[in-house]
Amino acid sequence: MRVGSDYQVYIPEFDPGSTKYSDKDSGGMLVWSPYHTIVDSKLDEYIAIAKEKHGYNVEQALGMLFWHKHNIEKSLADLPNFTPFPDEWTVEDKVLFEQAFSFHGKSFHRIQQMLPDKSISSLVKYYYSWKKTRSRTSLMDRQARKLANRSNPDESEEEMEEANPVEAHDSDYDPTKEAKKETHAEPQILSSKIALGRREHQTLQHRHHSQRSKCRPPKGMYLTQEDVVAVSCSSSAANSVLRQLDMELVSLKRQVQNAKQLNSGLKQKIEDGIDEFRLPECTQKMNARWTTDEQLLAVQGKQTVNDMNSASLFLYQISFTTSFASFKQEYGNTGRTSRNSDSF
Repeated sequence: MRVGSDYQVYIPEFDPGSTKYSDKDSGGMLVWSPYHTIVDSKLDEYIAIAKEKHGYNVEQALGMLFWHKHNIEKSLADLPNFTPFPDEWTVEDKVLFEQAFSFHGKSFHRIQQMLPDKSISSLVKYYYSWKKTRSRTSLMDRQARKLANRSNPDESEEEMEEANPVEAHDSDYDPTKEAKKETHAEPQILSSKIALGRREHQTLQHRHHSQRSKCRPPKGMYLTQEDVVAVSCSSSAANSVLRQLDMELVSLKRQVQNAKQLNSGLKQKIEDGIDEFRLPECTQKMNARWTTDEQLLAVQGKQTVNDMNSASLFLYQISFTTSFASFKQEYGNTGRTSRNSDSF
């Protein structure tokens, strides 16, 4: 359990005249926000100029562009006026960090006392990059260990197994054969000789394959024949290949940043909820009693409906009388003509 003064919160006395934030407050500050009117090709060209000519990194170049409100011309003109602060760790800084970490552990405030020029965020960032590599042994360390093992033939079996992992996996020990040692002594000696010859053959085979493994790139590095040929031709071709890979990396990082920004916007919309889209609730209470105004409106509406019904009935009678008269006139003349033709 974490008990002690190091893990307890120090609560100072209340002082109404003091400021809310201390002078050492290192709050976050927005240094970049993408803008949709900037073309990606122009942004890549601006970043390349800032990196090659003025020594800025990507974050510093984008911060300068954001400071000038995404105006590339003003940012390019202002780049020579500043010297970018290098975010690099020297050998002395790395040694001091390792010593401080061995003394204080993950107490970064105490580590900062030994490295006062480094901020807490810089220490944490370097810690996570250093933590991934401190447990790995380099190729030079492995080669030195092999040479030391060859120069000391009297070392124990455990050290030999650590130096040569393939031989460690080729053990011929079988617990079922231990009970038959006394009764089958001669076959056991013969089998040990066969196992010794097999082990020597596998050791030679491992040494033969170790020469091939030296030609392979380190873990996480992938090389193609075209890139190797292009890099080995000339320095300009190598710079062009590296610049192209750098631009591809910047483009992929931009896509990741845009995706993160889109996701954060969607999450913010989800957190806002659907309250603004809800229909307003009816707060008016229903009353079964009719007021005088409502009764007058009902009577007036009924009279209006009766007047409309009487007017529509009158129009219907007029239209029916007119149509019947025209029908009678038309068919009456037709019948009279047919009678005259029959008399002839």
